[in-house]
Amino acid sequence: MSSVTLASYDSPQEAYLVKGMLESNGIPAMVENLNNLYVPVFNGCNVVINSKYLDEARKLLAEHDGGSGSATD
Repeated sequence: MSSVTLASYDSPQEAYLVKGMLESNGIPAMVENLNNLYVPVFNGCNVVINSKYLDEARKLLAEHDGGSGSATD
């Protein structure tokens, strides 16, 4: 299985909140693009998951996100 970007956030704090929510629901996740000094300008911080969890993660994100992140297709 390959890794996919689930969503992108303007701040690492937001991305880590989503990562924690996913992991508490059994979905391993990681945050990328933390070393970019201009995070909001260049795609933000990405929450990345294994593609086999994509449907389940999208459902959780829709239930808990409140629309603050930018989900990817």
